[in-house]
Amino acid sequence: MRLPAVRTVLAFTALAGLVVLAGCGGDARLSGASREGPLVVIGVDGAEWSVLEPLLEAGALPTFSRLVETGASGRLRSFDPREASPVIWTTIATGIAPEDHGITHYLTSAEWRAGAFWDICGDAGQTVGVVAWLVTSPAWPVNGFMVSEAVRNPRQLVQSGAEVYPPGILELVAAHARPPDSATVAEMSRFVNTSGELGLESLEGSNGHILSRALSGDETAVDVTLALLSSEGIPDLTCVYLRGVDEVCHAFWLYMDAESRPAFSQESERSESLVRYAEAFGGLVEEYYRYTDEKIARILERYPDDTTVLICSDHGFRGPGDFGDGPKRMLLQQHGLEGVVILNGPGIAPGSTIEGATVYDIAPTVLQLAGRPVGRDMSGRVLVEAFENVPEIGFVESHEGGRSSREGPVVVDDATREQVRERLRSLGYIE
Repeated sequence: MRLPAVRTVLAFTALAGLVVLAGCGGDARLSGASREGPLVVIGVDGAEWSVLEPLLEAGALPTFSRLVETGASGRLRSFDPREASPVIWTTIATGIAPEDHGITHYLTSAEWRAGAFWDICGDAGQTVGVVAWLVTSPAWPVNGFMVSEAVRNPRQLVQSGAEVYPPGILELVAAHARPPDSATVAEMSRFVNTSGELGLESLEGSNGHILSRALSGDETAVDVTLALLSSEGIPDLTCVYLRGVDEVCHAFWLYMDAESRPAFSQESERSESLVRYAEAFGGLVEEYYRYTDEKIARILERYPDDTTVLICSDHGFRGPGDFGDGPKRMLLQQHGLEGVVILNGPGIAPGSTIEGATVYDIAPTVLQLAGRPVGRDMSGRVLVEAFENVPEIGFVESHEGGRSSREGPVVVDDATREQVRERLRSLGYIE
């Protein structure tokens, strides 16, 4: 399957005042979203302004800098910081509350009860591509291609046979998917101060495993995306999820931020060990942000100048806090309440500030940018302050029916459910 060489162009109707569209996913193109170029949504799990801002000021993040300076940006309020990422990312994709979209814990894609913005756009005839988004395992039919988050585990990807759509892209995807702990010492050494006492020995054990898993996962997401863009064409809407920032923050934040370290006696063995590891890993989180900036640049290089880009995180990060008797790497309490939202492209006001945004606002804003009406049952709003001109917003009562039912519902067997549980155990979310 190859996406159309010429992207879908929808007729638009300009009306004075508020535009109200009847039906579900009407065909009118909204005057506030008259862009004809592609739309790219990149999720960066755990992205935090307190890390981004100093790096932006230092000129260390050229891609983020360009997007912020020539676009709109602001803080994105999440749920309670103890909320789980899969719940939030499903809310971001649907604009619907967890009790209504169905993902209230770590579940499979079969539990979705609401359509994601890529389903709404796809059902309206726009082409879509989705790579590695959380809670998309197994993959389901879309008007384009979908690769589930299981792409980070090539063995599951191949054994399941249900992690990509259409099935014909499996061989290509598998060829660009790296095993979850396959980053080499040479690749990881970029992130470690090798001149310290520990040097590369600091990467032995769980520290090396976590960093390797983060790098392997993000490399896979980017390489698979680029391979599919070359093979299938550029969709109207592309959605890519990068998990690595969150993973390294959970593991290495305390080495960057002295205030978040546990209070041990200065003469204790634990304190001395912490100092040695801080010497090795103190710059790791910031370096991983630089790495992420490079990965985003690689994706965006494939798109034309009229592309609209939306980058968001599900939450921020605030460090581990009180460790008690020992490190607890994967606590949800480490999540900060405010994440990141950045919007850039034709019609977006350069240098503007987005105020009061929440994770509920991403789906309505994406639909507006894509020329689709917003469901009145969505809990958020279109981020109108990001636009150069206040857009006319179309509404429908609801985008009912959830995901496209072109090829029936997603069926999840016990083996697949156990594979999902095992992946969550490996990330430390469940026991």
